[in-house]
Amino acid sequence: MRVRTIQIKSRYIDILLTLLCLCLLIFVGTGFGVVLFCVGCISFMILRRIDWRKHIMFRRILLVCLGLGLVSFLIIESFVISGFSVNDSDVSDVDYVVVLGAGLKGSEVSTTLRQRLDASAEYASMHKEIPIIVSGGQGPGEHLPEAVAMKDYLVSKGFAVDRILLESKSTSTQENLLFTRKILRNKGIQHPKILIVTSDYHMFRAELIARKLGYETYGISSPSPAHLKPINMIREYFAMVKTIITLQSKNGIT
Repeated sequence: MRVRTIQIKSRYIDILLTLLCLCLLIFVGTGFGVVLFCVGCISFMILRRIDWRKHIMFRRILLVCLGLGLVSFLIIESFVISGFSVNDSDVSDVDYVVVLGAGLKGSEVSTTLRQRLDASAEYASMHKEIPIIVSGGQGPGEHLPEAVAMKDYLVSKGFAVDRILLESKSTSTQENLLFTRKILRNKGIQHPKILIVTSDYHMFRAELIARKLGYETYGISSPSPAHLKPINMIREYFAMVKTIITLQSKNGIT
């Protein structure tokens, strides 16, 4: 009787978790946080059905994998955190300031993107001779390319229109820097020296990719919203794993 009751309760829990995941996917969307939560729920529902007493070897393999995953997470996050303190605001000998996109809400810059733009505006105000490249394409739910909204924001802060160049095709950090490099090469700059402005959690990976692409890089890490920091740090772990694999692959980043 007790076993039957536990099974019924487990079934109700599964149903509730499934309905919650469906509601989040339908009404909130397929953002990283929602997908991560749904994957966690599915994993929970699967793993708790396993009789671990009968699958000792599988349990050991799972524990080893979890241990290795935790170690890799801690190591990679330590590198990510090292990017928090990057602040080369005293450097003036650069070809361009490059501001990386961070998403729009319709046609308005997001809080994270606004903080990046404010950090770039502060630097550019002190170094009026350095032009700016704003980089970001148009994603789902965005009414225009990020670069256009970024330029409009900087113009509203008093920056001249002809001082700002647009890179409006990219959809990832790698493309941000690849397409920006193409713009610079078209201007005759073969070995660009740039100052990257991006969020604290994003700086390490952005500089890693930029150096691989042949940039001489400096950076300014802008703050990011505290309530988004945990999910951004988790997402950055997976993005770093993908970047490391790409860098080590045969083709790599070119």
